[in-house]
Amino acid sequence: MLRPGAMEHGTVRVQGNRATPGDAVPVVVLAAEQYNMLVRLAQEGAPPQLRVDLGARFQAGPDSYNVFAEIPGSDPVLREEVVLIGAHLDSWHTATGATDNADGVAAVMEAMRILSKLEARPRRTVRAVLWSGEEQGMLGSNAHVARFLRDETARGRISVYLNDDPGSGPSYGFYMQGNAAAKPLFDGWLEPLRDLGVRRNVIEGINATDHLAFDAAGIPAFTVIKDFKNYDTRFRHTNADFADAVSAGDLKQSATVLAAFAWQAATRDERIPRRVQISK
Repeated sequence: MLRPGAMEHGTVRVQGNRATPGDAVPVVVLAAEQYNMLVRLAQEGAPPQLRVDLGARFQAGPDSYNVFAEIPGSDPVLREEVVLIGAHLDSWHTATGATDNADGVAAVMEAMRILSKLEARPRRTVRAVLWSGEEQGMLGSNAHVARFLRDETARGRISVYLNDDPGSGPSYGFYMQGNAAAKPLFDGWLEPLRDLGVRRNVIEGINATDHLAFDAAGIPAFTVIKDFKNYDTRFRHTNADFADAVSAGDLKQSATVLAAFAWQAATRDERIPRRVQISK
């Protein structure tokens, strides 16, 4: 089956569905301009002939893995509590996934390197997590919450989860997921970083990416606000999502913001406030 891509100017977005049956007809996505040329030929009574070299493979149920690394907490009382920072490893096959989400992964790794290089001794444990299977439905983060955070005691040990996904460019602040109690705290942490180009935190949430698994479990979980200028129109899940779309300066800024927020969360006396649940 041939399908036109939803993009323009030669950009091709290819995705998939984990519910696709094993005997489904292979689908080839073409750039809209190329697909439209074939349609015009067919409409003019000159059905085109195509030679297609299809190298797709179908793998049923392969294992995948989340990656963890941590800086142990130094406080005898608080070190069992954890500040999580994370991004996701997987991407789509049209390119290398530079903006979705290799840039987030790089920012998380660099934030941990910064804290390690400074020989920081956070009171709580700071744990970096690189998730797998986000693009297939947040499989890695959902599986982690379901397996390791089953009860309130385990969930209570997670002080906060800070996520770096969708969008590209520098970090401007955080989506607060409706957590009004935590927003003044995050606003205060943003102030010393104004010279890095941060702007504000917004109370609204965003309904995508791995922080939702933690938010659904009642754990404070937020993802960064990024620039969407070319993200949805050009890079996300397309054949243009290569390293040229990423700025080294933006990665450094994102890592610095993430390291600063992780440090603040890991050194304060209390955990991050939980969102007040309003019963209907």
